[in-house]
Amino acid sequence: MGQAAFSTKVRALICCITLMLASCATVPPPSMSVDEIASFKLTAVEVHGVDVIRSWPAEEKRFLATNSDPEIARRLPDESAQNFPAVQAYFQATLQRTFKAQFDNQIAPVMSGARPVKAIITLGQFDVPSVARRVFIDQYAKIRATIELTDAKTNASLLTYAGPYRQQWMVGGLGAAVVSSFTREDDPENALIANYVSAYRDWLITR
Repeated sequence: MGQAAFSTKVRALICCITLMLASCATVPPPSMSVDEIASFKLTAVEVHGVDVIRSWPAEEKRFLATNSDPEIARRLPDESAQNFPAVQAYFQATLQRTFKAQFDNQIAPVMSGARPVKAIITLGQFDVPSVARRVFIDQYAKIRATIELTDAKTNASLLTYAGPYRQQWMVGGLGAAVVSSFTREDDPENALIANYVSAYRDWLITR
């Protein structure tokens, strides 16, 4: 029993170190100049890849509050969200709204030109650990995404950002259950997305 617990802790430590190193990775600079990027006009934002999400506690709670399917209500608390198309559709709508709001706020002002472009965000990872996972092993919410700018008229690819892993620490251990019972601390997706888009903006304008 003791050896198993030790092995679990070692795996968790290795996972955290790996993610920390990945989150420090740098992205090669854009292949376009600041002036070229400024000539764009952001007209649309699309989010793809929500099927990678296996856990998102706050949005699962919101989904269950409006869910009428007793089978989903019974199974979702103990299963991966990947098993439920209806939950994935809900995540899709939520992420679409959240990313669009962040791009409208942070990216659109950088693109003051006339050439219409579309931003396509493809998730490689988006995971917010449940309280149970945070108590025993995983205290980080994580995100990684590729962001591609395409010509809105021809769909031709213009600029690709292969974003690195980013993570956000969450209260873990026995305190996780206490904190999540009276705060929104277990709902960090807004900060995750805002910070990711902010890093993307810095990448677009910094040389």
